[in-house]
Amino acid sequence: MAAIEAAHAGAGVLLLEAGPRPGRKLLATGGGRCNLSHDGTIESFLAGFERSASHFLKPAAYAFPPEEAVRFFESLGVPLKVERGARVFPKSDRAGDVLGALLKEAVSSGVILQTDSPVKSIAGSGSGFEAAASRGIYRTGAVILATGGLSMKRTGSSGDGYAFARKLGHTIVEPRPSLVPLVTRETWPGELAGLALKNVRLTAILGKKRIQRFGEMLFTHHGISGPITLEISRFLTDSLNSGEGPVVMEIDLKPALDEKKLDARLLREIQENPRRRLTAILHTLMPESLARIYTVHLGFDPELTAGHVTREERSRLLRLLKALPLTVTSTGSIEEALVTHGGISLPEIDSHTMESKLCPGLFFAGEIVNTDGDTGGYNLNQCWATGVLAGRAAANKRVHQG
Repeated sequence: MAAIEAAHAGAGVLLLEAGPRPGRKLLATGGGRCNLSHDGTIESFLAGFERSASHFLKPAAYAFPPEEAVRFFESLGVPLKVERGARVFPKSDRAGDVLGALLKEAVSSGVILQTDSPVKSIAGSGSGFEAAASRGIYRTGAVILATGGLSMKRTGSSGDGYAFARKLGHTIVEPRPSLVPLVTRETWPGELAGLALKNVRLTAILGKKRIQRFGEMLFTHHGISGPITLEISRFLTDSLNSGEGPVVMEIDLKPALDEKKLDARLLREIQENPRRRLTAILHTLMPESLARIYTVHLGFDPELTAGHVTREERSRLLRLLKALPLTVTSTGSIEEALVTHGGISLPEIDSHTMESKLCPGLFFAGEIVNTDGDTGGYNLNQCWATGVLAGRAAANKRVHQG
């Protein structure tokens, strides 16, 4: 996006791609379907980021709002659709269509794309820069670093952009995993690996703060994942990766029912089916495999019949239906994360141009900057928006430099 915008503004643009083909991370987004934007207002888009990132991204959001991203991709011949949670996807459900459209537009705009050209170093050279790559040395008045973070390393994210920026004087906020599966102390989630729960509420308890999300989650071999888990994970990554201790989480399996209504339903099931085992009663409320966890791991007698459930046992069961506890001890690795938390320190970047305040002519775009957000198209949209700002400003700088 930065290369396209710079070319549209009249600059000569060379795009150096380290791998054999560009856009490998884009192809992996949205489960290969590419959730490329958020269908909402500028304000709702900015609300998907923490306060400091939201403030920083405001100029980019106004320069290239989500609705503009939608118009842009549709103008390139990629019809779009909106799904639950204001998530924007290509109608084809193919990330390759998005990548193909970007590459076609870049080439037709005059961008020179050079693959298998990993950059080894970038140094200041007179009034510009000298970039040493595997296929030559390039001198230029402006450089845009759009190398991504450390997440999804299999797609080529090696963290080299951090090294370039650090050598040019920038501070790097320690990269950590964000939008990442969570590892639990309890082992029983592993017995449910692959089981998805829909329409549940997940809560993380951080002191007096409670972070909640409603939707779908997934059990894994080592803990939990799925959309609402990933969204909450970005609020936990600093504490979990800095040794501050585990985080207690709770699953409300029946968020549509308050405790009084759920208790009434339990009591009705028990009174109407006194000879049925408790596991059978539980199976009316949840998947059978999860019901077994209540007897194998949570202390309920598997032979207990409904008619013999005491008031105390029913009360405990009610609590475990509304607040099934899990102890999260760590996040998954940064290789498992969808995006990177951390990166180029925001106070060192001009948010109106994405230019370095420390090294004139150096620009940043996308995940390399410390601005990770929620799932749902927020992160890709901030990539497009910061890329647009960086491309325009870099091209403008070259024009004024002659």
